[in-house]
Amino acid sequence: MIGLNRYIPDEIVEQIRASSDIVEIVSDYVRLKKQGRNYVGLCPFHNEKTPSFMVSQEKQIYRCFGCGEGGNIFSFLIKRGNLSFPEAVAVLAERSGISIPEEDDPERDARAKKTEQAYKLNELVKDFYQYVLKNHDIARGARSYLEQRGVTPETADKFQIGFAPPSWDSQINFLKKKGYSVEILEQMGFILAKTKGAPGYYDRFRNRIMFPVWNIQGKVVGFGGRVLDDSLPKYLNSPETPLFNKGHLLYGINKALESIRRLDQVIIVEGYMDVISCHQAGIENVVASLGTAFTPEQGKLLLRYTRQVVFAYDADTAGVNAAMRGWQVLDDIGCRVRVVSIPEGKDPDDYIRNHGPEQFLLLVNERALSLSDYKTDRALEKYDIYTLEGKFKIASEVIPSIINLSNEIEKDEAIMKLAKRLHLSPDAIRAEVEKNARKSRNSWGKRHKITGLRDNKTNFAQPAKSQKEEKDARSKAEETLLIMILEDKSVFSKIKGEVGVHFCSNQEYLNIINLLAEMIENGLDYQPAALFDRMPDEASAGVLSELMAKETPADNKVKIIQDCLKTIREDEIRKKREDLLRQMEEADRNRDQNLRNQLLLEYSKLI
Repeated sequence: MIGLNRYIPDEIVEQIRASSDIVEIVSDYVRLKKQGRNYVGLCPFHNEKTPSFMVSQEKQIYRCFGCGEGGNIFSFLIKRGNLSFPEAVAVLAERSGISIPEEDDPERDARAKKTEQAYKLNELVKDFYQYVLKNHDIARGARSYLEQRGVTPETADKFQIGFAPPSWDSQINFLKKKGYSVEILEQMGFILAKTKGAPGYYDRFRNRIMFPVWNIQGKVVGFGGRVLDDSLPKYLNSPETPLFNKGHLLYGINKALESIRRLDQVIIVEGYMDVISCHQAGIENVVASLGTAFTPEQGKLLLRYTRQVVFAYDADTAGVNAAMRGWQVLDDIGCRVRVVSIPEGKDPDDYIRNHGPEQFLLLVNERALSLSDYKTDRALEKYDIYTLEGKFKIASEVIPSIINLSNEIEKDEAIMKLAKRLHLSPDAIRAEVEKNARKSRNSWGKRHKITGLRDNKTNFAQPAKSQKEEKDARSKAEETLLIMILEDKSVFSKIKGEVGVHFCSNQEYLNIINLLAEMIENGLDYQPAALFDRMPDEASAGVLSELMAKETPADNKVKIIQDCLKTIREDEIRKKREDLLRQMEEADRNRDQNLRNQLLLEYSKLI
C-alpha cells in the first residue's frame, strides 16, 4: 500500500479513474439496484431502511439524499474504508492492473511484509491439516467421522477440511522447521505458552477436524476445530489475531456470494457442518456466524448483497435466543428477516441428511415465519391465551416486531394474524400498535442522533444546506447554470463568454467554477467527478455532490440558459443601483454636488 504522503502524478490518477467504474466499486459495499439512469441502495454512511443512496454510472459520482454524503470513486473509498487519498488510488490501481511508481517507505514495507507473512502462515497451516487428514493413519477416525456425516471427499476438498493431530507439538515442530518463530506462531493463535512445568509452548488445536475460515476475498484468516467425541469445548475457534475477528466474518461467505446475489436471499445457520451440508446438497446461499452473537458488522457485510435473510438456527433455547438477537441487528439495518423452525429439534445438517434438500428448501421458502408470527408461536408456548393477562403478555412481546415493519401491507397483515390468534378485534391490536409506535418514535429521535454521531460522525440534527432555506431567484439561476455546466462543457464555454467565470455569488459555487476553468485551461479531460479530489473544503465538496446528483433540465436548454443569465444580469444591475444610491446618500451628507450628479447620471443609465 502506498504511504500516506506519497505523491502520485495527476496523469496516473486520471488513468486509474478512467479505468475504474464507481458502480462496480460501490457494489462491493452496497447492494445496488438499477433505477432509471442511476443505481440506488441503502446508504453505507448512516443507518436507514428506505434507500436514499444514489450512484450515477454516467457521472461517476455517488450521493446520499438522507445524510448528504457524496463524492467520486476515490472519496467513496476514503470515507468508507478510512483510507488516505494515495491509499484509495492504490486500491483502484491494483484492481485496474495499473502500476504506480513506488518510493521507499520502510515502515509501510514492514507492515505489508508482516501481513503477507501472516496470510502465508495460515495457508501453510491449512495445507498441513489437509495433508494429515488425507494421508495419515492418525486421521483415520476423522475420515470415518466425515464419512458418517455424509461429507464426500469432493466436498472436503472444496472446503479444505483438515485434521489437527492429537499430539501436543506436531504443529509447532512442523512450523519451526519452516522457519517460523514461536513469537509469530503465538501471535497468530496457533500455539499457547505452558503455564505449568518446564517453560515452552504447545499446539492450540489437537485431535480436531479443522475448518479453515476465509475472508470475503477467499484468503484463510483463521480456523475452527471440532472434536470427534463429546469432550468440551465442542468447537474451538482461532483467537483474535491481526487477521481473525470473528465478529466481522461469516463462514462460507466467499463460496456463497454468487448464489446470494442470484437468489437475492441468504440463509444463516449456526455451524460449519450446517454450511457444508447445505452446499453439498446444492443449497449454496448459506453462511454461518461462527458460533458468536450476530453483529452489526456481519449484518452490513450481508447487506451489500441482499436484504432477504432467513435464520435457520437450532431449535433449542440457545438457538432461538441467538436468532432473536440476530433478527434485531438485521432489522435495525433494514433487512427483511424470517425464521425457520426445523421440526424435531434438528439442525439443518441433520434435517437435510434425513429428509433431503428439497424438504429443507420447502421449510425455507414456504414455511419460514415472519418475526411477528415466530414471536407469537414462542409467546403462546409461555403464556395462557385464555386469560386476559396471558393475551396482554403475548401482545406485548409481539407488537414491537410489528411496529418495525416498514411495509404497511405487511404490518396490517401481521395485526390481523395476531388479532385472530388472540381472539381479539383487529382494532384493539391496531390501537396498541399505534400507541407503542408513538412511544418508539419519541425515543427514536434521540437514539437516532446518538447512534448516528457515534457510528457515522454525521450530524443528523443539522439539515442539509440545500434544505435550510428557500433559494432566491439569483441563487436558483446560479444553481441551474452550474448543474448544466457540470453536465456539458459547451455550456461552460457559452456562459464564460456571456458573463465570465465569476458570475456566482455563492463561494462554494465559485470554488467549483474556478476549478473547472483550471481544468480546461490545463487541457485536461472535462471530468467534473475529478473535482472532488481538489475541493478546498468539505462544504464545497458537499455542494458539488448535491449539484451533480441533480438532473439537467429537460426543457429547451437554450432558453433556460438565457433566462438564467437574464436573472443574473438583472440582479447585478439591482446591486449596482443599490450601491449607487448609497454613494449618492454619502455625497449628500458631504455636500459634494458634483459627485452626486455624476452618480445620478450612472444611475439613470441603469434605469
